[in-house]
Amino acid sequence: MYRKLIILGILSVGLTSCIGYKEPTKENINQLKENSEIAAHVTIPDDWIFDRETNSRSLSYGWITDLKTPQLEILIKEGMLYNADLIIAREKLNQIELAMEIAGSNLYPSVSAVANTSNNLVSESQIRRLALKASWEIDLWGKNKSAQMASISDYFSVKHQNTLLHQSIAAMIAKAYYLNIAGNIQEDKIESYIQQTKELEKLYMIQKKVGTANALDLSNISAEIISLEGYLEKIRNANTQSRRSLELLTGRYPEGKLATQHSFEPVENDIPESFPLELLENRSDIQAYHFQIEKVFYEVQQAKAARLPSLTISSSLGTAGSNVEAINSIFSNPLLRVGGGLVSPLFNGGKLKKNVEIKNSRQKQVVEEYSKAVLNALNEVESSLANLQSVEKQMSYNRKAIDELKNNINLTRKQIKVGTNNSFVLIRKQRDLLKNEMNLINLELQDKMERINLYMALGAKNFIYS
Repeated sequence: MYRKLIILGILSVGLTSCIGYKEPTKENINQLKENSEIAAHVTIPDDWIFDRETNSRSLSYGWITDLKTPQLEILIKEGMLYNADLIIAREKLNQIELAMEIAGSNLYPSVSAVANTSNNLVSESQIRRLALKASWEIDLWGKNKSAQMASISDYFSVKHQNTLLHQSIAAMIAKAYYLNIAGNIQEDKIESYIQQTKELEKLYMIQKKVGTANALDLSNISAEIISLEGYLEKIRNANTQSRRSLELLTGRYPEGKLATQHSFEPVENDIPESFPLELLENRSDIQAYHFQIEKVFYEVQQAKAARLPSLTISSSLGTAGSNVEAINSIFSNPLLRVGGGLVSPLFNGGKLKKNVEIKNSRQKQVVEEYSKAVLNALNEVESSLANLQSVEKQMSYNRKAIDELKNNINLTRKQIKVGTNNSFVLIRKQRDLLKNEMNLINLELQDKMERINLYMALGAKNFIYS
C-alpha cells in the first residue's frame, strides 16, 4: 500500500513540476548582460545618436525607399525564392526544428516492443517471450526540461540568423544592382567621350589640310582614343562580372546578360539625425545572441541536474510460452512487471563537475559575444552615418569642380579655333573632366551603398524596404 502511494507521489511530482528547473526571467538575463567585461569598458558619449524614448514606428524610412525601383523589388523577391544559400539555410533550420521536437520527447515515457526466443541445446527446451516495455525518467531536477528549452532557444536563435541571412542576401542584391547601374553610366560616359574625341580628330584632320594643325595634334588625339577604348573594355568586363554576380544572387545562371537601367533614381529624403534605440535591440544578430544566452542558461541548469540522482519508472506487459509441457502456450502465461530504479553518480573523475564549469564559462563567452555584437552594431551605424555625411560633401565639391572644368574646356576650344592653344591641353582637360565625372558616379554609388549599410545596421525591417 505504502509502495503504491510513494510511486503515485513521485509520478505527480514528475507530471506537475521540476524541482530544479528555473525560467530565464528578464531580470536574470539582464543581470548576465550587465556582468559583461566588454560592456563595462564602453562609455556612451553624450551626443549619442540613439534615442531611448522614441518609438521605432515614428521613424521615416523615406531615405531607403528612395532606392526602390520595380526591377530591384522583383530581383529581391526572386532572390528570396531561389538563392542557393537561402535554400540550404532553410533545410538547416528544418533540421534544428526537428531536433527541438526530439529534445521534447525525452519528457515522455518511451515504449518498445520486445520479442525473443531461446533454445536449450541440452534439454531441447525452447522459451518464447513477447512483451511491451515502458520506461520513464522522472524529471525531478528539470534536466530534460532544461534540455528541451535549450533546444527551443537554439531554434529561435538560428531562426533569427536565418532572417539575418535573408536580409544580407537582399542587401547584396541591391548593392549588385546599383553597382551594375553605375557600370552602365560609366560605359555611356566613356562612349560619349570617345565619340567627342573622334569628332575632334575629324576637326584636326580638316585643320591639317589647311595648315592650321600638325601631325603631333593628330597623334595626341589618336593616342587618347586608343586609351579610352582600352578603358571602356575594362569597364565593360567589370560590368559583365557585376551582372553575373547579380544573376547568381537571384538563383539564375550567371551568363552576364541581365539588363538594368542606365541612370540613378534621384535621392530626395534626408537621413534622420537620431534613431530609436529599439531598432538596434531588434536587430536579427542581436536577437540571435539573446536566444543563445537563454540557451546556455538552460544548459547550465542541465549540467547541474546531471550531478543529481535520477529516478526511472519502468514496466512491462507480455506473455511467455515454451515447448515444455508445463508451459505449453505463449498466451496462457501473462506477465506484468512494474518497478523503479534510482541512479546517483558517485565517482566519475570530476567529469560532471567540470562540465558545469564548462557550461558556466560558455555562458560568460556568449554574453561577451552578445556585447561584442552590440558594440559592432553601434560601430556600423556610426560609420555609415559618418560615411554618408562625407559622401554628400564630396559630391557637392565634385559637382562644382565638374562645372568649372566644363567652362574651362569651352574656353580652351575657343582658343584652339583662334590658334592660341593646342590639342594636348584640351585632351588633358577633357581627361580631368572624365576623371571627375567617373568619380561622381562612384560617389553616387557609394551614397546608395551606405544607405543600404545604414539600413542593415538598424535592423533592415522587411529586408530592404519598409
